[in-house]
Amino acid sequence: MNITLGFNDKIKKIKQEGCVHVYAVNVDQKSLEEASQEALVRLQSVVSLPGFRVGKVPLAMIKAQFPSMVKDEVLDIAAKSALPEILKESKLNPVVSPLLKNVSYEPAKALYFEIQFECSPTLEPKGYEKIAATRKVHKITDAEVDKYITQVREYNAYLKPADESEAATKDHFAIVDYDMLENGVPVADAAVKGEIVDLSSPQTVAGLAEAVTGAKKGESREFDAPFGDKKMHFKVTVMELKRKVVPELDENFLKEAGVKTVEELKGNVRKLLEQGSSEKTEKDMLGQIEDALIKSNPLTLPPTLVKEEAQELLELFKKRAPVEQHLPDESLLERLKPVAERNLSLTYILHHIAKKEKIEATDAELDAELEKVMARLNTEEEKKKGRELFEKRKEYIRASMVESKTMTLVKDRAVIKEEQN
Repeated sequence: MNITLGFNDKIKKIKQEGCVHVYAVNVDQKSLEEASQEALVRLQSVVSLPGFRVGKVPLAMIKAQFPSMVKDEVLDIAAKSALPEILKESKLNPVVSPLLKNVSYEPAKALYFEIQFECSPTLEPKGYEKIAATRKVHKITDAEVDKYITQVREYNAYLKPADESEAATKDHFAIVDYDMLENGVPVADAAVKGEIVDLSSPQTVAGLAEAVTGAKKGESREFDAPFGDKKMHFKVTVMELKRKVVPELDENFLKEAGVKTVEELKGNVRKLLEQGSSEKTEKDMLGQIEDALIKSNPLTLPPTLVKEEAQELLELFKKRAPVEQHLPDESLLERLKPVAERNLSLTYILHHIAKKEKIEATDAELDAELEKVMARLNTEEEKKKGRELFEKRKEYIRASMVESKTMTLVKDRAVIKEEQN
């Protein structure tokens, strides 16, 4: 590139807001002429016109026929001339591609544009020594163990047909057909077949459970109930009565649970609940430490990285959430933005702590991590793909390991008080 641009006369920093730096670039007539000549030569190698082969189109014709392409090439040449000057002088560390904005172009006269950089935030980490945190320890009670076992039994409950002579009570589930009538005429498409009704619970049709109570299999009942803004007449027939059967805590239940005695079952459940409680306690304590780090080290984050992190969280949410729970992407992105900001803030803070404390992930530690991955794979094909993926993501994995080691250091240095919850 033939044009030269320098600070003070042609390049000036005009704004900085947090991590966002904006530089103005003025290309004078002489430099613009040089850039235009280079642009025309570039385009000559790729454009064609009737009667001319590629590489032989006269430059004057290219200039006249392709003004938009000439402008784009000129801007590209000028921007690429300005970028190294800016980066050299300012020592910026962009995290995303620079953005060209506010372009003003007058052919053969002048060119003005601005270059926006988003850079990593810099900080001198503080407040990570002796963070005060509380570990809220919860002792699992016998009542919690019994409640969990009862919930498992309820989850494995099933329905069995009631005796033919039984009349419906609140202890029954009724399988019913019903019609809805208005002024004695059945409402079109309103007939319901085979609806299961828990007679102990409220129903979508008010009064349905009460009307069925006392009826036997095959009997019909009629009742009036509000439906929308109208009062409708219903005719319901009990097709079948069933009872809910909750499995007893017997030999079969214990066998299904993989234990021999109730005591062994309770012991396993207690361990399960204790593990869940311990994980929740640690998560809560780490959250306290993370909050303290963020409070002590406020950051202004690169806007584009925040958007990208929020977008990744959105894609993950959409994979996990049922389709019917999806909100518009814009609403979800707005709700996920604080989470994205928190994630990025912690990443940057831990990165700077690691740098200060000289925490690294060695090649030997990476090799050990790879061996763990390989141990979980079975076939040679899986292992081959695993190695390839590991190699591609090696630096990301290294950064994650450093982040984990740094958080462990901060946690080990924290002042943790235990409380019984």
